[in-house]
Amino acid sequence: MTKLSLLLTAALAATATAQQFGVPAIFATTEGGTSGNIWRAGTNRVQCFYAASDFEGAGIGHPIEINNLEWRLAGGLAGAAVNYPSVEIYLQQSASSYLSPSTTFATNRTVAHPTTPNYAGAVNVNTASGTTPNDWVINIPLTNNFTYYPDQGDLLLEIVILVAPTPVTGSTMSTGFNVTSHRCNSVRSVGSTTAVTGSLSAFAPVVRLGYTDVPGGARHVVYGDGCVTHSRSFYEEFAINTADLGGNTVTMAQNGLGGYTVNTTAGATVVPPTATGLALGDDVVSAAIPLPFTFDYPGGSTSSIYVDSNGSILLNGTAASNIGGSAVQLLTSPVHRLSPSMQDLLPDGTTNVANVFAEPDPANPTTVFLITWLNVPCFGGTAGGSTFQVALIDNGSSDSVEMRYSTLINDSTSVSGVAVTGFSLGGTATDPGNRDLTAGSFATEADVSPLSLKGSPRPIMGQPVIYTVDNVRAVLGLSALYLSVGNTTPIPLTAYGLNAPGCFGHINLLNSIALLTFAGSPTVLLPITWPTGPYSGLDLYLQVFSLAPSENPAGVISSNGLQVKLGTL
Repeated sequence: MTKLSLLLTAALAATATAQQFGVPAIFATTEGGTSGNIWRAGTNRVQCFYAASDFEGAGIGHPIEINNLEWRLAGGLAGAAVNYPSVEIYLQQSASSYLSPSTTFATNRTVAHPTTPNYAGAVNVNTASGTTPNDWVINIPLTNNFTYYPDQGDLLLEIVILVAPTPVTGSTMSTGFNVTSHRCNSVRSVGSTTAVTGSLSAFAPVVRLGYTDVPGGARHVVYGDGCVTHSRSFYEEFAINTADLGGNTVTMAQNGLGGYTVNTTAGATVVPPTATGLALGDDVVSAAIPLPFTFDYPGGSTSSIYVDSNGSILLNGTAASNIGGSAVQLLTSPVHRLSPSMQDLLPDGTTNVANVFAEPDPANPTTVFLITWLNVPCFGGTAGGSTFQVALIDNGSSDSVEMRYSTLINDSTSVSGVAVTGFSLGGTATDPGNRDLTAGSFATEADVSPLSLKGSPRPIMGQPVIYTVDNVRAVLGLSALYLSVGNTTPIPLTAYGLNAPGCFGHINLLNSIALLTFAGSPTVLLPITWPTGPYSGLDLYLQVFSLAPSENPAGVISSNGLQVKLGTL
């Protein structure tokens, strides 16, 4: 019997345990936006769309049986006890992407109506404690459970309120509010349950799903981290009322690594604005503002900028205003973004006094351009306004940035008051982790992602699976895929005598085999067909190790771990 066969005979019994998962995932434990047009004081139909990638990103890429739904009241509210006498809930695989659903309800369904609802009956809304994030005030055990396949598309959740509640009182619920960043969307016909079309709204409600794994469901679950990561981005997240950059200057100088050398020093000279303000209001982005020079930065250059009222400068095009809430908003931005303080700010609009100003530096009009937030308060804040300034400085081919902070306050009543300071090209930027900008100088560099391993489709026995290894270094490009029946907590490779700081073993290396050795970079595809037999529910664990002489003294890097649960569907 081969060692692989011996490993496979160690099959483990699968059990279906009750679990929960909140979507949009970004707001599972933090406050989002709010809307009173979902569980409202009247009839309503709303289709809610949630990205399959939220599920897959949480290791739920396999079939699950959804059996319960909960909704959360908006943060800070106590709410009212309300009874809806007649509600229908439908769950389906969405026929449309959450990014672009149809405004025609029928087009978004994979099962045509009329069909049996997953729940039909009365729904109670309970009062809440008023915390932020708030309590789950609606709980609906489904009458007919729904089996959802994340690898077959997004989730469609349809709420139909057939009769107005008693008392006739709506409930303001916690929601997403940015389709791209929060990976949710909705179509609603407020006040009608018979309309065939509705209106798009990014304010899809935060929902917590109760579910169990479907017996026999095959899956891949990514766990642990690969190495090594290099990132051009940098950021610091500040929890409410903790921003400590006031009275400091953050200097960003380009280096030879494709990034910035960043240093924070005490003292800040904010040049008073002399031009008329931009008259920006709440959550808006300015028109294009020309610069007196071409501003070069790591990863791009521009002769004009756009200013987001919420504490950001857009460098290579326009995009929707973003109030932040976490570094995810910076790292996934659709445009290159320099954010002295991305948070929910409230400039005074046409009053144009506590506003944003953009002009050449009067003392250096051809080489320095200033963008100044002058005494701008936070949305809902009570601690006063912030004054900070960004100086874009022309230094020939190596332009630099100064972010100067006279005062910096973050006490907005939205997104838990979180503020983010940093720089990123967005898109698929690598995440360097949160940094303390006042802790000392550091350097960023061009993005290099860690060695990674993933598999698709699900590991159904007897069917081919492709395992994709990404970010293999060009020199030497020699790698091995190891298989074990056990995983481990991350064990530093230094514990095995390898001088590879930041790299870890995620499988039981003492009980493993080299399943495949291979060459190539940066991406290698490995086809594997798992054998049939009495192995349904067996957990196997995979990890790749690759030679990479330039990354560390040992010249070895490691991937994330990948759990493989064999199954029949």
